[in-house]
Amino acid sequence: MILDQFELHQSRIFLGNTCYAEALALCDLDRYTKLFFISQEQVWGFHGRVLSDAFAALGYPVTEDQIYFMPDGERFKSLETFGAVQQWLVAQGADRRSLLVVLGGGVVGDLAGFVAATYMRGMPWLYVPTTLLAQQDASIGGKTAVNLPQGKNLVGCFWEPSAVIVDSAVLRTLPRRQLNAGYMEFLKHGMLHGPELYQAALDVPVDSDDWAAQMPVLARGVRVKAEVVRQDPHERNQRRLLNLGHTLAHALESFTEYRQFLHGEAVGIGLLFAAMLAQRLGGQDSWPGLEKAVVSRLPAFDVAAWDQNVLLDLTQRDKKGIGGKIAWIIPRAPGDVVIVDGVARPLLEETLSELVGRLANVVPVVG
Repeated sequence: MILDQFELHQSRIFLGNTCYAEALALCDLDRYTKLFFISQEQVWGFHGRVLSDAFAALGYPVTEDQIYFMPDGERFKSLETFGAVQQWLVAQGADRRSLLVVLGGGVVGDLAGFVAATYMRGMPWLYVPTTLLAQQDASIGGKTAVNLPQGKNLVGCFWEPSAVIVDSAVLRTLPRRQLNAGYMEFLKHGMLHGPELYQAALDVPVDSDDWAAQMPVLARGVRVKAEVVRQDPHERNQRRLLNLGHTLAHALESFTEYRQFLHGEAVGIGLLFAAMLAQRLGGQDSWPGLEKAVVSRLPAFDVAAWDQNVLLDLTQRDKKGIGGKIAWIIPRAPGDVVIVDGVARPLLEETLSELVGRLANVVPVVG
């Protein structure tokens, strides 16, 4: 059932539960010459049959030669994988009016979207995000990219999908850790939007299993991102607010070679850092409940192993910086979030040291 739908630039966004067939029926599939699919084997094993049955019911049967399985893991969001998918599309006879259907989380979505943006100078794509993180973040706004060894998402472009199907039914198959990671992006949307949605995010139980029941409030998080993207589609200014928590998060991911934290987990830590930094810059809000909401959803890790100087050096690679100054997204209070271009290094060092000290007291260490 479709619970909500709206248009964002060239994209049509569907939100619901067990809604693949209903949403696809509204996607005007006859305008495409061929269909191709990108996913991962495990993801396709969980959701591929339901998706392919929905296409078949509309007269578009799916065969094995239409499906490309990419490896699992952030390190495979690379130029090498990007090239392999492009060559596969050529071999399969894809043209610029073919539709690339993407079934997976943010890694698959980012890479496949970049493939769609550049294959024959642009082909349409349809995104079916299968993680809570991707539903709240990567699926909205058309930011596509691959990583370089020097940093995350350094090569990419904006290329919005023709449609996005956000279906809560897929969340039933996710491990608890994946759900916790996705929650952090929803929490971020609450911080951006205001006190009501922030409190609604805090009220989501850590051990929630009924994500269909959470869809109405999760849909509000999706709409928060969509509204920011609507105002600033190419991240000229206002859209940078969506990077709240991400500057330190991307540095953490790079520092740990994408092997220790899921993206959302790193974002959660980044949200704590941003809130603490905001207080040092004069913000009056103490962000009640934030530390508990984040820490209760983090895995065990050894914060003492962080090289704080290296981490801060890595933040300098953030691509949102302008003129050599890094843009820090500062949450002064729920709904009051600003962009500060350039924060003094000593202040960053003090804040990171405080964060490390607080995490050392509350996060279990890897045994």
